[in-house]
This record gives sequence, structure tokens and C-alpha cells, in this order.
Amino acid sequence: MNKQQAADFLGVTPRAVERYTAQGKLSVRYEKGKTRPVAVYSEEELRALKQEIENPSVHRPAVELLQTTSHNSQALIPTNTEQGLAEFVGFLKGAVESSQRMPMATLSIADKIMLTLPEAALLTSLSRGHLRQAIEEKKLRARIIGKGWRVKREDLEAYVKKL
Repeated sequence: MNKQQAADFLGVTPRAVERYTAQGKLSVRYEKGKTRPVAVYSEEELRALKQEIENPSVHRPAVELLQTTSHNSQALIPTNTEQGLAEFVGFLKGAVESSQRMPMATLSIADKIMLTLPEAALLTSLSRGHLRQAIEEKKLRARIIGKGWRVKREDLEAYVKKL
């Protein structure tokens, strides 16, 4: 059978037949066609694969434990059963609750060394437009880092003292 006939026989798309071939579930041989080689699949292998697709003999557990190669930790991966999904949701809820108990390291604007224009405007009570104009007139030192202007706190304080 060619690829399209094999796909129709299995009830899948031709792309799925390619995936089964890549996974080693099907073997393919190429025969000479009119313009290019044509993929031909064995009818016996297709029947065996169809039987496997319709009647999976291997039952997966509700939750699988996988060993990661870099660490000796285990990761929980739920399968598509309701019990596994419920266990995974419970695991996620516990993780979220524990992360909410941990304090987040945040800096206030007053503690930052480099400020964005909106932060500098909040700190000095000057408008962003005023600060932008001062930058363009070279009265306030700043540089573009990333997608926006950044001002050193020292330079901002020096500029405000001059006003």
C-alpha cells in the first residue's frame, strides 16, 4: 500500500503514518514511480499496527515517576486518567501554596541603582516628557538599555539638585 492507502486503512492522516515510520512502528520500502520513488508499506505490519491502535495491550499507570538524568529527583507526570489528573492538580495546589509562603525579593524604586523613565518620574514627581527632554538636551545622562531609557540614580539626583 502507498502512504495514502495506509493512512486510510489505519484511519489516520498521512503525516501520522510518517510518524509511525519515524518511531519504528512501520517499515517502508520505496518503489520506482512515474516521476519519483513511492513509499510502500507492508500490509502485515499495517494490520498489526491497526490492532495495536484499536486494542492497546499496555496500560499505563495513573502517575508515572521519571528519573531525570542531571539530578536524582523524580517528576510526576499524570496520564489521561481522572485519578492521575486529580493527583496532579493536588500536587500543583501544594506547590502554589508553598511558593506563596516564601517571601519574594523585591526592590523598591528608592533602592534601585538604575531607573526606567516611569520610575524616575515617580521618584522625582517630574513628568516623563520633562525627563526625556532633559536627556535629549544632554542635561540628564541616560542610555537606552533593552527597549527603554535607563537613568543612574546618582545622575538623576544631580539633575534634580540643579533645578
